[in-house]
Amino acid sequence: MPAPMNTRLSRLITSARAAIVWERLWPAVAPMVGVLALFLATAWMGLWIGAPALLKGAALAVFAVLFVASGWRLRRLRMPGREDALRRLESDADLPHRPLGTYEDNLAPGGDEVTESLWRVHRRRAMARLSALRFAVPRPDIVPHDPFAVRAVVGIALFVGVVVGAGALAERLITPFNFDEPSTAAAGPQFRLDAWVTPPSYTGRAPLFLSSATRVETGDGIKVPAGSILTVRTQGGQPLDLHVAREDGATTETMPRLSDDGAEVAAYQSTLPIDGPMAVEVQRDDTTVDGWRFVAEGDRPPSAVLTEDPAENQRGGFELRYALDDDYGIASAEALLMPLQAGEGRRPLVDNPQFPLVLPAGPGMRGAARTVQDLSEHPFAGMEVTLRIKATDGVGQTASSAPRMFRLPSRVFINPVAKALVEQRQILALDANRQIDVIEAMDLMLLVPDALGGPGAFLAVRAAYTDMVAARTDDEMREMLDQLWALALMLEDNGMSEAERALAAAQERLRQAIEDGAPPEEIARLTQELREAMQRYMQALAEQAQQSPQQAMGENSQTITQNDLDKMLERIEQLAREGRTEEAEALLAELQQMMQNLQMAQRGQGQGGDPMGQNGRTLDELGRMIQRQQELMDETYGLGEGQEGQPGQQGQRGQGQQGQGQFGQGQGRMDQFGGQQGQPGQQGQRGGQGGQDPMAGMSPSERAEAMQRLQEQQQALREQLDEMMRQLEEQGFEPGERLGDAERSMGDAGEALGEGESGNAVGDQGEALQALREGAQGMAQQLAEAEGQGQGEGEQMGSPDSGPGRDPLGRARTEGGYADTSRVGIPDEIDTQRARRILQELRRRLGDLELPRLERNYLERLLP
Repeated sequence: MPAPMNTRLSRLITSARAAIVWERLWPAVAPMVGVLALFLATAWMGLWIGAPALLKGAALAVFAVLFVASGWRLRRLRMPGREDALRRLESDADLPHRPLGTYEDNLAPGGDEVTESLWRVHRRRAMARLSALRFAVPRPDIVPHDPFAVRAVVGIALFVGVVVGAGALAERLITPFNFDEPSTAAAGPQFRLDAWVTPPSYTGRAPLFLSSATRVETGDGIKVPAGSILTVRTQGGQPLDLHVAREDGATTETMPRLSDDGAEVAAYQSTLPIDGPMAVEVQRDDTTVDGWRFVAEGDRPPSAVLTEDPAENQRGGFELRYALDDDYGIASAEALLMPLQAGEGRRPLVDNPQFPLVLPAGPGMRGAARTVQDLSEHPFAGMEVTLRIKATDGVGQTASSAPRMFRLPSRVFINPVAKALVEQRQILALDANRQIDVIEAMDLMLLVPDALGGPGAFLAVRAAYTDMVAARTDDEMREMLDQLWALALMLEDNGMSEAERALAAAQERLRQAIEDGAPPEEIARLTQELREAMQRYMQALAEQAQQSPQQAMGENSQTITQNDLDKMLERIEQLAREGRTEEAEALLAELQQMMQNLQMAQRGQGQGGDPMGQNGRTLDELGRMIQRQQELMDETYGLGEGQEGQPGQQGQRGQGQQGQGQFGQGQGRMDQFGGQQGQPGQQGQRGGQGGQDPMAGMSPSERAEAMQRLQEQQQALREQLDEMMRQLEEQGFEPGERLGDAERSMGDAGEALGEGESGNAVGDQGEALQALREGAQGMAQQLAEAEGQGQGEGEQMGSPDSGPGRDPLGRARTEGGYADTSRVGIPDEIDTQRARRILQELRRRLGDLELPRLERNYLERLLP
């Protein structure tokens, strides 16, 4: 036989023999296991406790006899041989005619060639059939040997014993072998001794009742949580003595009587705290009646870990995800925040924010959990803070997580005066010593009354200024914090309408109900309240737009009709009814964001001018920088080609593209930052007639002058970007790492141009161009979020047909009400993602500096 077949067959035979051994052995030893399990069950259930020594001995003898007798089948046990294993393999593989025996046969000598050929064919067929052999799996069938299912009774008894004896399994297992009789010196016809240990409530453990079984100690003693209380009570007879031995010494005291109410049987009781190793004995006349040894297990400190970075939600709050753990359970947990600007010697008016955390729902309040908190009205909102979570267990031990830094979410203000008041409120809350700075800032606001928005706003700011000047104590300045916030809200909301206030309250009630898992009837009622509140609010918006047509929404926005809102509400109600609370909360948050966008856009229009005007100019300037950087890179590349003596291959320089790739005000389309924006017919020719490169015939001095000119232009573009980043930081925006990378790459390109290394300069300029595009996309998203115009895709509320004939939601105005119009077609998510992937691939190819000019021009024409 071939060696591989021999090896595999040997392993198969071994597995078959092992399976047969187990199948024959288990029915023989199962009765013995059952007797042993029955003995364990009686011991753990406490049936041996208090039994006389003679009874214990007799019962142990009975169990021993049963154990030996139940193994009678072992005498008839026969180990399987090789033939048994072969038959088992053939039976499992369903192979008739014993092919294994055929395979191991040998041809008798003296055969002719025909016989040998037939034998070889026979062997090959046998080997093919043997491929069906599999390793044998034991199938011990105990049912024929136990027709009355006694095994089930034994199993249930063993399970009951484990449950009853939990906490003292080892002690109870020793009880049957303990033949010592308890002292009867104090025993009488009515004598009774009870003792139990009550663990601290925070451990969640049940009281441990002591008995004679626990007199036989194992190891160092009975382990109980530190702080447990031992209670010893006796009834009948005379009072006994309690002898307590601790590490610091031993004491003996007489157990006091419980009461003197004239009861027939007197009762005595003592309690002792267990806070360390100790031995307790109940004595009468120096004779031990009962006794125990205890070991107090200390409480380990808890642990607290932030599993994810704090995430800002769509409602202006933030979400914390964390994990808490403790040996017995968490009693409480809280989040602690501290502003990074907290310096020495300041005099804060408010305490650092802190709030309780939701405890995990698992056993002992251990495991993962999350908490959603809204601190957008806190004076420190909008600041960089450090966050730690602190967990406390039942004994008072605490643990804190590693600090995490993040920006505390804040409410977005559009009104510049309201924004300035909130900033001054933050300054005052951080340090009351800067009251003079706040007074000077408010004084500057009052110098231009027209900028405050009207006489009412001027008088309100003037009153707040007067109160600020008059404030002397910290309490008075704390009142000013609330006054400044209320004033900022008034200026921002312009006297928030009752309909808008009712809408916000209805949204919050529904959100809280979904989070608390309210019944479907409550969800349906709150959903109807929200639907009615939205209808009243939209009616108010329509009336306001009718009274002030100039405040209509912009022309580059999408229609959201009443039907859309109703469908979203119905979907929210359905998800909550099905128990999919997280999806319902997410959809409700999306609905709230849509309404907030509409509110903020309406306020921005009501304050006059285009709310995206300044931001739109910022985006336009970034677009022009991207175009200018592309032109500088083309010129540098062309200068390098001219130096290599390759004229006439420069192609188009992309001149005449002023205005391409710039953002229209209020649109915020980040895709327009994605790449070259030139269109056919708008690109000038870089060469002269015949496609000749004007730089090809430059002398070394002329080329050096061109390099110097490009260096100066590159440096000017870098300074322009640096100034823009500084202005954005002053306005409270974060320019982002990519704009910083672009600024550094521009500097490197300028240095390379100064050294005459056009090749290195082109590489640095390409990196700067890519970083500018990515940074501009991130900046556009920040500006859009700050203005409430969407969540990064530039979506805006309103209607493309908004104007004197339509309300802010895109519905046609009628005398008696509103009629839904057809909505603007919006690409679904799959179409949008496919288009985004195509654009990304085009921009990636366009960033390849070695791309042929013809292919580059073609890709540029494909981009929007």
